[in-house]
Amino acid sequence: MMYKLMIVEDEPVIRSGLMQYFDWKELGVETIVEAENGKDGVDTALIELPHLIITDIRMPVMDGLEMIGHLRPKLPDAIFIILTGHSEFEYAQKAIHYGGVHDYLLKPLQYDKSFSVIVECIEKIRKKQLGSLETIESTQNILDSSLILNRMETLSQEDLQLFKKIESYIKKHINQELTLNMVADHFFYNPSYLSRLFKTKLNMNYMTFVSEIRIRYALECLKESKYSINDVSLMCGYKSYKHFVKLFKSISQMTPTEYRKQLRI
Repeated sequence: MMYKLMIVEDEPVIRSGLMQYFDWKELGVETIVEAENGKDGVDTALIELPHLIITDIRMPVMDGLEMIGHLRPKLPDAIFIILTGHSEFEYAQKAIHYGGVHDYLLKPLQYDKSFSVIVECIEKIRKKQLGSLETIESTQNILDSSLILNRMETLSQEDLQLFKKIESYIKKHINQELTLNMVADHFFYNPSYLSRLFKTKLNMNYMTFVSEIRIRYALECLKESKYSINDVSLMCGYKSYKHFVKLFKSISQMTPTEYRKQLRI
């Protein structure tokens, strides 16, 4: 796993020194971005989405703690470290005590102590990412072992072909209304007979069948940051945003927003 670091410091010499102080590549940090004050830090962080943020406290325009206050709700998984001098030491400890800040680096830096803090933060980030990956994999496993797929395995070849054709038709028209009558008409079946087929062969109703297909498609669409959640709702055939979110959670065990947070989108 590779990570992104942001250094927020108004003195260029210190920023440059921090970038060279550790073997960041060895620690798993692939990208380092810079900001010269808290305001610049907020703007940069919301674009770059760093995993780890090292910030000075006292800076012009916006100080480090104010910046953290702005970013904490928007980047809940980011780890913050305060870069502080002896004169601000008690101030830094209070910030850690009240939450939002993981630890501090005391200027002038002592390599072993500073390195230990960085390693601890990287490990914390790694565990968070592993937890996110496990959640995403768990969601995908729920869908991969869904009712449709499990029950199709027990079907005769003839029944399997029919339901595969219906599934393909739904995917092709997934952003449209797809009533049982519409599908029955398309495949020249009596709606009541087709409804009974779903219940006897798959032990589910038609709407559950359609919902699982739509939500599996939604999971793929949500991986694309260019689409808003409302866009995805419409793309999957749901005109009601609230209904989409409720159904998504009932099937995937999380809301679309929670799913995207796990993906860092």
